[in-house]
Amino acid sequence: MEIRVTSEEEFSRLLDALARDVVNANIYYRLFVDLLASLDKYGKELWESNTFWWLTMQAIKEAYLFRLCRIFDHTTKTLSLVNLLDTIKANLHLFDEPHFRERLKGNPFVDSLAEGVRAPAKDELLTDIDFANQNKNPVVKKLLVWRGNAYAHTGAKVTLGKTDSLEDISADEVKELLDRSFAIFNKYSRLYKATSWSKQVVGHDDHQVLFELLRRGLEKFRADAGKSP
Repeated sequence: MEIRVTSEEEFSRLLDALARDVVNANIYYRLFVDLLASLDKYGKELWESNTFWWLTMQAIKEAYLFRLCRIFDHTTKTLSLVNLLDTIKANLHLFDEPHFRERLKGNPFVDSLAEGVRAPAKDELLTDIDFANQNKNPVVKKLLVWRGNAYAHTGAKVTLGKTDSLEDISADEVKELLDRSFAIFNKYSRLYKATSWSKQVVGHDDHQVLFELLRRGLEKFRADAGKSP
């Protein structure tokens, strides 16, 4: 549903706020996947503090799932992807070149950035809205049913077996929603203010340094223990 905005400043605030969910969801997901991949190389070291790492992985997983559920929320008064796209549809004039130039008037590259088409293609916008719509996309529908019965709330009827069993959303479906929501959001962010986001945060591989130090520390500990009388 369209969010009523009265100025470009208000629309920009919506865009920036949704970026926090879309970008951070993908950053947490990437960290989760990278940590899983590290199990093959550092499994023995991580096993030394297995409970801590299991809880850490669960917390990171919940961090991206929590944000994913907010991205695809369909509550009428919330800031979500589908509501932002409906707002764009109702305010296409904000993407016109004169508005773009005014927003970026302090940018020395505004002339080159303003070249080409800045307004969203209506057919493409409608396709993106359909993707984010639970009534058009069964994967989004599955996510929201799961959210309402197993994540944001615990469905009593599901727990008691008085309704159909809840179908878990798969890892592939989660990845699809994360990838597509990120691509869609970035597209309109570029059109609106020539800004795009990255899934790779500075220090994204810090855990590799931590694991290597853990390995060396354990090797030293065992070597010293072997020298004990």
